[in-house]
Amino acid sequence: MPDDNATDYEVGSYDPDATTTDGTADAVDPDTQSAIDSATADQQSATAAAASGDYATAAQDEQQAETEAGQAGDTDMLTGSNSTQLGAAADEQATATQDQQAEGQAAASGDYATAENDATQAYQTTESADDNAGGADSTSGTAYDEQQNESWANWDQQTADQDSATAQSYADSGDSNAAGVYSAAADNEQANADTYGEQGEYGDPLAETDPSSAVATDTPVDDAPVDDSTATVDDTAPEVDDTAPAVDDTAVDDSAATVDDDSSSA
Repeated sequence: MPDDNATDYEVGSYDPDATTTDGTADAVDPDTQSAIDSATADQQSATAAAASGDYATAAQDEQQAETEAGQAGDTDMLTGSNSTQLGAAADEQATATQDQQAEGQAAASGDYATAENDATQAYQTTESADDNAGGADSTSGTAYDEQQNESWANWDQQTADQDSATAQSYADSGDSNAAGVYSAAADNEQANADTYGEQGEYGDPLAETDPSSAVATDTPVDDAPVDDSTATVDDTAPEVDDTAPAVDDTAVDDSAATVDDDSSSA
C-alpha cells in the first residue's frame, strides 16, 4: 500500500541539444559553422555547374564540399552526385568530344560508315556522362543528331555504291539504258549521303545541333582554400539551470489577437 506521505519525484533526462531555461540555444562552434557555410556554398556551385553541363567544374566544387562537410561532421547535407561520379562524367564528356572530332574528320572525308560508328560511340558516352552527373542536364542532344544523320549518310552511300555497281554491270553487258537509270540513281543517292553527312559532321557550320545540349565551359570554380585541419569541437556540457521557474498566475487575456497578414516575400 503506497504511503500517502511519500513524495513523488519526476526523473528528468539531460538533452545536450535542448535550449536552456533562459531561452537561448547552445552556440555552434565557430570552426564548425565556417565549415558548414563553405560546404553549402560549394555544394550550390557544384549543382549549378552540373546543371550547365560543366561536369569538370562540378567535380572540383563537389570535392571541396565533401571535405568541408566532413569537417563539419554532417555529410548528409550533400545532395546529388558525389565527386567520384562527377569526375567520371567529366572524363566521359572528354572522351565523347574526342569521338565527335573523329566523326567530323571521317564525315569530311566522305567515310560515312566510320563517321556513323564514331557518332554512335560519342552519343552513348555522352548519355553515360549525363547519368553519372545525376541527369540534371542532357548534353547528348547534338550527339544524337550527329549519329542519326551519319547513319542516313552511310545508308545512302551504301545504296549509291550498289546502284553504281549495277550500272557498271549493265554497261558491261551493253544495256546502256539500264546502265543510265542506275547511274542516275547512284548519283542521287550519293548526293543525299553527302547532305546527311554534312548535317551530322561535328564542327561543320551547317551541321544540325541541339541548343539544349550546349555545354558551359566558363563556369567559375569556387577555389577558396579548404582548411583541412580538424575543427575544434566544444563538447563541454552546458550549465543547466534547474531552479524552478516562476509561475505567472495572472489572468490570461484570451481575446483574439490581431493578425498582421501583410507578409512580404523574401
